[in-house]
Amino acid sequence: MVFISVIAYFLIVGVGPLTEGHVGGLRSMDLKGDGWLGYRLGYSGTVLLLAAQAYLFRPGLLSKPAWLDIHCQLTTVGGVLILVHAGFPYSFAYWTLPRMYPELGVFGLVGLQGVASWLVLALITSGFFGRYIYRKAAKRRRAFRWWHSAHAITSGLLYVTGFIHLLLAVQLRYLTA
Repeated sequence: MVFISVIAYFLIVGVGPLTEGHVGGLRSMDLKGDGWLGYRLGYSGTVLLLAAQAYLFRPGLLSKPAWLDIHCQLTTVGGVLILVHAGFPYSFAYWTLPRMYPELGVFGLVGLQGVASWLVLALITSGFFGRYIYRKAAKRRRAFRWWHSAHAITSGLLYVTGFIHLLLAVQLRYLTA
């Protein structure tokens, strides 16, 4: 809950560039991170991922299966937007695990954005697998419990790495790509 609140803070702080206009045509680099469209894709994807977390609280308006459907759809669309923001698949610079430079302090953590990108990809894939197991839960309870724990840990790691990326890119204005 704390990470969601902090990420929401960065989304509010980062809303300024969304209002800036764009002049000229669309170039492929505009889709990446700090491009005029890429910034909007990353922002929108983050908002959708946060909205998908309403599933954890499941307000009584909808049934559990309906909330799960909403969670899956929002996470898939938000994850795809974030992957495009990261340059996937054409200029995705993080095919190998990034290098960290702790001697540079917080700026040495810039490589975590690559980890975050891979976590998004892993969570989308994991979500499809989990959905399959959930439908067969009566026969595969043990597999579902194992999957659910792994999915929750991976989600937590994504929010931590996403928080560091937002700290560097939005608050400290450090271009990370």
